[in-house]
Amino acid sequence: MMRFDFIFGSYIPVESLFHRTDPRIKLIFTLYGMIVLFLVRHWLSFLVIGCVVCAMLYVSKIKYFTILKSLKSIWILFLLACIFPLFDATGKVFFNFGILTITDEALSNAFIIILRLGLLIGLSLLMTATTSPTRIADSTESLLKKMGVKQEYAHEISMIMSLAIRFIPIISMEANQIMKAQKARGAKFEDKNIINRMKAFFPVIIPLLVGSFKRADELALAMDVRYYHGFQGRTKYVKLQMKLSDYLLFVLILGSFTFALYLDKVIDFV
Repeated sequence: MMRFDFIFGSYIPVESLFHRTDPRIKLIFTLYGMIVLFLVRHWLSFLVIGCVVCAMLYVSKIKYFTILKSLKSIWILFLLACIFPLFDATGKVFFNFGILTITDEALSNAFIIILRLGLLIGLSLLMTATTSPTRIADSTESLLKKMGVKQEYAHEISMIMSLAIRFIPIISMEANQIMKAQKARGAKFEDKNIINRMKAFFPVIIPLLVGSFKRADELALAMDVRYYHGFQGRTKYVKLQMKLSDYLLFVLILGSFTFALYLDKVIDFV
């Protein structure tokens, strides 16, 4: 049964170095780390990135049980990432069972995809768990302005991101309540037959969509009643200011990711 006890992407209020770090720094090294993950292929580079991500998660004081619990709800992604590359028939045959032929190249690709997916989730979890939705929106707006995007567009994009992040825990909790109610009525979410299990989820999806549209309509009405007109006349309660520790952390993490990318290119060249 899919669980929603811990909501992936939700903010975890803990006092740590990463929680105090400027959100613009975290947003930049998160995006840069994701780009590097798609460029590297050698296991040494993944090892460097993995050590950096684990160190950041440790410093952020996020419990490893919480991380594993968040991965439990998206195990299907890891399963699909492991299965699809195995259908690649290129390379030396490692195992042959009927129509299924597993090669060393397919196993290598599956391993790389799983590593990338796990590290991508770790980076995104580090960003969302240590930064509130409001600060994520403020950092996005600030970076977009520095990139030359018009103020009204920058504010609208950041507002959309903020609302989307805020809706994640609300929809997840509502889905959990609907599933418990349907289970009390006899819904078989743990049925061994996958067809019956899929049928059991339809009474969850439909009221969840209806509730989401209703909440969106209520939010739009509330914003309209409060005379929300975009960026015009809005001020910031907390202004983002860089500290020396932010610059040092920025250089350290980006340097580590760049070293992993350089290491991958040097190994390929040799």
